[in-house]
Amino acid sequence: MIKDSVAVFDMCSSKISAVIGENGVNGNFIIRSIAEIPCEPFLDGKIEDKQALFACLKNAFDSVCKTASVKLTQVYVSVSNQFLKTYNRTYEKSYPRRRKLNKRDVARYFNEAQENANLSKKGYEIIDRRGVFFNLDGNRRVEDLLGETTMNVKGYITYFLADAEYTEFLRAAFKDLGVTNVVFVPTCIAESYLLFSTEERFSFRILLDVGYTTTDLSIIYGGGLLYSTAFMTGGGFITASLCENLNIKYDLADRLKRRINLSVPFDTDGIYELNWGEEIYSFSQKKCNSCVRSVLDGVVEMVDKAILESRVKLPRDAVIHMTGGGLSYIRGAKEYLFSGIEMPVYVVQPDLVYMSKPEESSKIALLNYALNMRGY
Repeated sequence: MIKDSVAVFDMCSSKISAVIGENGVNGNFIIRSIAEIPCEPFLDGKIEDKQALFACLKNAFDSVCKTASVKLTQVYVSVSNQFLKTYNRTYEKSYPRRRKLNKRDVARYFNEAQENANLSKKGYEIIDRRGVFFNLDGNRRVEDLLGETTMNVKGYITYFLADAEYTEFLRAAFKDLGVTNVVFVPTCIAESYLLFSTEERFSFRILLDVGYTTTDLSIIYGGGLLYSTAFMTGGGFITASLCENLNIKYDLADRLKRRINLSVPFDTDGIYELNWGEEIYSFSQKKCNSCVRSVLDGVVEMVDKAILESRVKLPRDAVIHMTGGGLSYIRGAKEYLFSGIEMPVYVVQPDLVYMSKPEESSKIALLNYALNMRGY
């Protein structure tokens, strides 16, 4: 392995992204190797085709190893909300006298808190734990315990539990590839650390990561989550709607989707023209936009339901931050969602000189997490 580098594998709903990278200067990263393999292995929280998933995973693995000329023994693998459950628990601990908490103290606190939480869930395993916030002496609130001096700690902690079928399959798959240690990372928390500052996270953030066939919604506060869920919808549903309603091939529909502009009036008589091979196709804007709006109406309904079910008391000025490649590129999509959800919608992406696109958020967040986040 290249010194100071890590290898991450982002398991998206339409592809597997593998990256070997390290920290660069000014908050950027040095990418040693990258591979993206088209793959749609998941359906409604299940691995649909394990053989196909392993083949794509091996392809990505072999590609990044060959390019970087390395042998991987440890990898970080993403876990999206469809394979994740989150739980919040409080834990209070007092010390005989004021003490400056070191790494061992913090690890002991988290271990005791986890034992006290009693989170043994059949079919799931704990893969991470993050403090939402901690109250110290004098009701002082902090996000991180390391280096703090106090006699008493009362913490509110998020525990991340991953589907055991998902983790067991991937551990076995990587073992066959010679990897001895697989670290599973919740995509939602990794993205929260990449896309938002500490101050922003303590002001509540609703993150909507729209992929190809799956959308993750997370309500972020402090260093953890207050709520997370996933639902089956995304950019691929728009492609399928165009394909069915216009009676065109899937690849053509996927290309047409990039031309959609929902900012035009509902009753427009305009057309979208598209070069495809040696042909020029024309499509009714009204009909195309109607296909997209029907999918977005479903997104609005699911988001409204999720926020209601979360029971999180959000501030009146709460907004939704959208990332991922599913909807971010469709002109007028965020405005249409705003009109339905009645919350402003903003598109967010990595703040990098390169890879500053919404569709890059999950893999760069995973790389950032693997390189910079302390674990306890």
